[in-house]
Amino acid sequence: MRFKRGAPARHGPTFWRGHFRTDAHGSTFLDTRALGKGHVWVNGHHLGRYWRVGPQQSLFLPAPWLRKGDNEIIILDLDGAAEAPAVQGLRDPVFGTPG
Repeated sequence: MRFKRGAPARHGPTFWRGHFRTDAHGSTFLDTRALGKGHVWVNGHHLGRYWRVGPQQSLFLPAPWLRKGDNEIIILDLDGAAEAPAVQGLRDPVFGTPG
């Protein structure tokens, strides 16, 4: 996924907007282990909150919220990450103590 910062580089909370394409139609889990603390929306639906402290390190993305073709993802990073976030779809959820 490619993300664009919602505003010029700054400290504090930052919105990121990205797009991804999918031809598969099924539920998935978004891996949030590379993210700090914040919220995720896909196609206007709020998936939930994430925080690196755990133990939940993934968010469930139900199939009806995905579109075949182009999909939009928005991440609100409350820590103000300097680099674009990285997320990926997973078959199974991630639980455990982050490293």
